Amino acid sequence: MQLRDKIQALLDSDATSYAIAKETGISNSTIVELRHGKRKLSNITLKVAERLGQYYDEHCG
Repeated sequence: MQLRDKIQALLDSDATSYAIAKETGISNSTIVELRHGKRKLSNITLKVAERLGQYYDEHCG
């Protein structure tokens, strides 16, 4: 599964934004904006993408 697909699956999952934010160090508001389409997945940094992908691997994969 590609990183982009992992991130989208994570954003669509039942994992709370708070839990993702707490473990990844990414702000809760960033995760909420990604989930609600206020921020595009194509505009996140590689660092944020890697953290979300790692969270997916540890908790959803």
